[in-house]
Amino acid sequence: MHPPLRTGDVKKLDICTPPIGLAYIGAYLRQYGHRVRIIDAEVEKLSIKQIAERVKNACLVGITTTAPIYNSALELANIVKRLNSKTKVVLGGPQATFLDNESLERSAADAVIRGEGELTMQEIASSLESGTSSSMDGIEGVTYKDADSIVTNPDRKLISNLDDIPFPARDLLPMERYTPPDSTGVISSRGCPFRCIFCASSKLYNKKFRSRSARNVFEEVAQLVAHGYKNVTMLDDNFILNKERAFEFADLVEEHSVKFEWSCTGRVDSIDEDLLRRLHEVGCNGLFFGVESASDETLKLIKKGFTTDQVTDTFSMLENYDIPTTASFMIGLPGDDARKVADTIDLAKHISPDFAMFSVTTPYPGTELYENIDRYDLEITLNDWAQFTLTKPVVRTSALSTADLRRWFLKAYFRFYVRPSYVRQAFAKGQLGFVLSPVKHAITNAIRGTVAR
Repeated sequence: MHPPLRTGDVKKLDICTPPIGLAYIGAYLRQYGHRVRIIDAEVEKLSIKQIAERVKNACLVGITTTAPIYNSALELANIVKRLNSKTKVVLGGPQATFLDNESLERSAADAVIRGEGELTMQEIASSLESGTSSSMDGIEGVTYKDADSIVTNPDRKLISNLDDIPFPARDLLPMERYTPPDSTGVISSRGCPFRCIFCASSKLYNKKFRSRSARNVFEEVAQLVAHGYKNVTMLDDNFILNKERAFEFADLVEEHSVKFEWSCTGRVDSIDEDLLRRLHEVGCNGLFFGVESASDETLKLIKKGFTTDQVTDTFSMLENYDIPTTASFMIGLPGDDARKVADTIDLAKHISPDFAMFSVTTPYPGTELYENIDRYDLEITLNDWAQFTLTKPVVRTSALSTADLRRWFLKAYFRFYVRPSYVRQAFAKGQLGFVLSPVKHAITNAIRGTVAR
C-alpha cells in the first residue's frame, strides 16, 4: 500500500500518479496465485485509520516508503499490528531499504524488504500461505525482527531478466482517479551507471543498469494505448542510455502504427540528432534533462559527468526539433553561494527549455550526499522526513541559510517564467496555462515559509 502524504507541498501542481512499483509487486504475487489488493491512500484520500480497517484481516501487509511518506508508513505499521498482531507487516521502498534497522526500531513492522521487492515479497507470501514458517530466516533481501534482536539477511541478487516480470497490475489501482486521466507511466529499465551524489538509484540497484527489451516495452505500451491512454511517460532514470534499444522501440511503434504521445528522460551527453529525429517521428513530445548547475566546478563535484558546454550545445541542437524540453536545476548544492545560484538561473534562461524545474538540494538516505554530508560542507537543518520534498530547504550551505535558499527558490521560478520573452513563447505554443502552476507553487511555498519564520 501507499501511505497518505501529509505535507501538501507536492500537491500544488494537481498531479497524482499511480505507484507503478506496487503494481509490479501486485502483478508478480498474483502470477503465483496470491490474492492481492493495492491501496493508494493518497489518491483515495484515506486516513491511516481507514486504511488499517481495510487490512486488519490480511495475512500480509506491505507498505512502501519514500522520505515524505516515511512517518505515515511507520504509524500505519503500528496501527495494523495493533488491530491484528498476527498480520505480518513488511516495509519496502528506498527509505526503508537504507534505514532498515531504524525502520524496525521505530515501528511495529516485522521486516523490511531491501531493494527490489517482487521476488522477496513472493517468497514471504508463499511461506506464510503454506504455513511452513512464520519466520523470515533465510529469505534473502530481508531485515527482520527476531525476538529482541534485528537480523539482516544477505542481499538478494537483482532480477537478471526484467522481461520475466509481468506488466504492472494497473487493474488493482483506481486508475480513473490519477491525473492527467489519459496518461500513465512505464518503467522500462532499472538502475543507473552514473554516480550523481544526490541520487540513490545507483546504490539501490548495486550500480547496475538493466533494461527490458524494446519489444517487451512496446507490448506494454501497445496495451495501454488499446485501453485508451494517449500519453505515456517513460519513468526511467535514462531511457535513451541504450540508443540501440531506443531505435528498436521507435521502429516497433512505426511498424505497428501505434499512435500516442510520449516523453522520456535523457542526459545531455547521450543524445544526438539521429536519435532526436527518430524519436520525434514516432510521437515523442517531451525530453527531460537533469542540468543542475551552471558551474563546471559544481558539476564535477556532484559527479554529473558532463560540462556546461555540453549542456548549451545540446539545447542548441534541440532548437531544431519540435520536441518540448524540460530541464531541472538544483539550488543549494555543495559550494553554492548567491553568485552560483544566480548563474544557474541565468543558464536556465539562456538554454531556454520549454519548462524549467527548480528544486532545493535534498540529501536522501542512500545517496553519497547524505552519507558524507559533512564532507560536502552542508548541514541538515530539519529532522522531519515529511519535509524532504525537494521544495523546502532542509539544508544550508556554508554561504546560504535555509531562508536564503527559500528566497532563491522563489526567485528562480519568477526569473525564468515571469519574463516577456518566455510568456510570448508559452502563449504561442499554448503552454501558458500549464506553466503558471509551478510559479503558483513556488509562491505558496515561499509564503508558508515566511509565515512559519
